[in-house]
Amino acid sequence: MSQERRYGARHRIDLPVYIRYRRRPFLGASAHDVSVGGMFLSVHSLILPVGTPVELEFSSLGRDWLIAAVVIHGDNTGIGVMFREPQPELFQGLIAAEHMPPPPPRTAGTEVDYRS
Repeated sequence: MSQERRYGARHRIDLPVYIRYRRRPFLGASAHDVSVGGMFLSVHSLILPVGTPVELEFSSLGRDWLIAAVVIHGDNTGIGVMFREPQPELFQGLIAAEHMPPPPPRTAGTEVDYRS
């Protein structure tokens, strides 16, 4: 049985991420969970050794992100990465975005007619 080594809470997400390896966009992945210190990326046909430095490129929370990370584990389902620097802004923003109420639906009569 493996021992849990995470120091912070994980938050489930579904976020497209490009993994930059050796300074070029390498592979599209999907982030499935994130914490202040890292994330798990679902990938196909990619094996990166533990300790491999990568950069994660994605758009979320109304901005573009480029986060330096290092591979800490991997298997045939994906890779776990640890951020070089903690990312509390990303983590808290994703949690807050999930708990925001959706915008109200548009109803008939609320559209503005700019032709007049």
